[in-house]
Amino acid sequence: MKNTLLIALFLLPAHLLFAQQKYTKTVSGAGVKKGSIHLEIPAGELTLNSGGSNLAETEVRYGSADWKPSLSQSTSNGVMTLTFKQKDIKNGNNGDSENKWRVNLSKTIPTDLYLKMGAGETKLDLSNSQLRKLDIEAGAVSLDVNLKGSKAQEVDINAGVGEVNLDLTGNWDHDATIDIAGGIGEVNLKLPKNTGIRLKTAGLGGRDLGNLQKNGSYYTNAAYGRSKYTLTINVAGGLGSINVVQE
Repeated sequence: MKNTLLIALFLLPAHLLFAQQKYTKTVSGAGVKKGSIHLEIPAGELTLNSGGSNLAETEVRYGSADWKPSLSQSTSNGVMTLTFKQKDIKNGNNGDSENKWRVNLSKTIPTDLYLKMGAGETKLDLSNSQLRKLDIEAGAVSLDVNLKGSKAQEVDINAGVGEVNLDLTGNWDHDATIDIAGGIGEVNLKLPKNTGIRLKTAGLGGRDLGNLQKNGSYYTNAAYGRSKYTLTINVAGGLGSINVVQE
């Protein structure tokens, strides 16, 4: 029986023989006035939400000890800064291994989020969140970001290769500025009908701007100039197309 087990283990693929490893970290938001969250992920999958009772709840499943995330944190004047990062994933022998991140941010604490993502798939559901600032630097990434009903005031997305899907629908109770630089891949925007929209585009790809109308150097919607608040959006599409729908 023992010999049979040894033979079975020997025949298993390496990525199944060595179990995935798990990293978890919960950081309380007690006494924190504002959070500044930094995520540095060289490659993998990221799913992020904002419905937690703590400042940040993080779970990472990874396939190599070298990929274990590290955390540095500091607090100054009520602002807690957290930086989660991994080393570069360069070992091709681990190509079949997973690197999956799940992060849940506070639903009540005002937060700035800074993300550096090398390659992979990213889904950020920040709808109805207390997010104030979002800064994304992405390489070859499929990027889905939902800011519907959020408190975001400043958004900066820089994507190299891959599709960017950004949901800005909902009822906005403040102004916001959104800057998007896309390289190769579509930029798809879902915009609100009842909040003023001022959109400027650049790039070599096609444009489908829906019902937006040319207004000087910008494109605007019917609510622009009549609604109390305005979303100012600048999109440099690179070689990809820019598509707009209003809801």
